[in-house]
Amino acid sequence: MSRNIILLGPSGAGKSSTASLLSEKLALPCLDCDSVIEAKAGQSIASLFKEQGEAAFRALENQLLDQLLDELQEEPREELLEENLEEQLPNQNLAKQKLTGPHQPKVIACGGGLPIGSGNMDKLKTLGQTIYLTAEVETLAKRISSQGSRPLLAPDQPEQLIDKIKQLLTCRRHIYEQAHLTIKTDGKTVPEVVAEIQRILTNATL
Repeated sequence: MSRNIILLGPSGAGKSSTASLLSEKLALPCLDCDSVIEAKAGQSIASLFKEQGEAAFRALENQLLDQLLDELQEEPREELLEENLEEQLPNQNLAKQKLTGPHQPKVIACGGGLPIGSGNMDKLKTLGQTIYLTAEVETLAKRISSQGSRPLLAPDQPEQLIDKIKQLLTCRRHIYEQAHLTIKTDGKTVPEVVAEIQRILTNATL
């Protein structure tokens, strides 16, 4: 496998769990963008949203994406990354920490909003083989309800959750659909989704 494999899609699509198992099957490192940001910032995504705001979190996502691209192109942007992170998180040590190691093919799970930033989908498609994991709204709502808090999807009632998912998909679906591949995950276990991805990639020219 010579290229990164990038999983994208809405919250509840199963990006993180699929990326974890797929990386095991392919013997590749797994990079979960949200987890990387949380680990280096020393706080949860929910806390970042609350304390710094969504714009600051999106800036960190964009910086991580740019650094991944720089690794691919072997053109480090460490000084720019440090400057931007210090501005966004003045009380954190994240600015002086590398977010990723030397470039090697990875399985990457993107946060639901990462591809939506200006130019980000084109960057992701340059970075590797993009796969849109999709599911019906009801499936997404059921999965999200059984998981932890999502900053943009934290309503009090199930009906509100479904409405919020629909709103986000209305804004984001046309971006997600630009991915190289699309896989529906409704009614499938994570191993089944991983097996389907492996079958497709085996027959694809990477």
